[in-house]
Amino acid sequence: MTGDTDMRSSAAVSIRTGTALSVLSAFTFGLSGPFAKSLMGVGWSPGGTVLARIAGAAVVMLVIAAIADPSGLRTAHRHAKTIVLYGLMAVAGVQASFFLALQYLSVGVALMIQFLAPLLVIGWAWATRGERPGPVTLLGTGLALAGAVGVLDLFGSVEVSLAGVAWSTISMVCLACFFVISDRTSDTFSPLVLTATGMSVGAVAIGCVGLIGVLPLSVTAADTTLGSVELAWFVPLALLILVSTVVAYLSGSAAVARIGPTLTSLILLTEVLFAVIASWIMLGESMTPVQIIGGAGLLGGIALARLGGAGGRRSPLSAPQPAECAVTDPPSRPMPR
Repeated sequence: MTGDTDMRSSAAVSIRTGTALSVLSAFTFGLSGPFAKSLMGVGWSPGGTVLARIAGAAVVMLVIAAIADPSGLRTAHRHAKTIVLYGLMAVAGVQASFFLALQYLSVGVALMIQFLAPLLVIGWAWATRGERPGPVTLLGTGLALAGAVGVLDLFGSVEVSLAGVAWSTISMVCLACFFVISDRTSDTFSPLVLTATGMSVGAVAIGCVGLIGVLPLSVTAADTTLGSVELAWFVPLALLILVSTVVAYLSGSAAVARIGPTLTSLILLTEVLFAVIASWIMLGESMTPVQIIGGAGLLGGIALARLGGAGGRRSPLSAPQPAECAVTDPPSRPMPR
């Protein structure tokens, strides 16, 4: 009896810790938009902001990986293809297109469009493999898409930039690729090492694109403003690198290890809430009532779709398919922002 009690107590502590880490990850990820937008507001280009973020984070994460998982880092070359794809799509693609979208859209709207990525994977698997999702998942998908109409306020007085929607959609597609890549990644490959090496690849990719002039890499030393506080440029940059990237990724990975990817991914949906609140406080951005209701429907639909998949049965001998992974078993590492 004592052993059973100890096990239950340990499990309860693990769940509480994992939940707290998931909320921390969502909160810190949600701050990335306001931190980045404060830099872009004083002359930093999206390309320069992305490069500084992922290059700085790559250095920190490589140091952490070298200390925490040196053997994984030494054998990372065995997963070279995965690392390159992850770096190009899940790091460079997702972040560059998201930051480009922030030039035209509020943080909340851009993030909500990006969050439709799991539904894109479901549709892709249905169209290409005939893997029809269950009724609850379909209901959640429909609710999320209806919510997206509200977020864009298509029938209201708010004018939403088509360029911003296009960049957010590209970010969504890149994030969907992340789900598929993660589905095919070996469970023995350390999420920490993949994140560190993938960010290194992403930084090199952004740097190369910038050098040939496709993506401007402009930076300034002008002071920035967060809320009503004037700060030196390196303060939001350091927060963007250390808090909204390093802490966000590490806490998300630690949460997955304690409570699993499905529950972690559902809690991480609160990132949008944190992002909207942070953008309102730090940048003075707000959303219309229609957009707020649409956002609630969008996030509720995604949660319902994932829970609908989680309730389905799967043969213990059958391998998970991408559509299932997007809904029932999200990747064993936090989604890139």
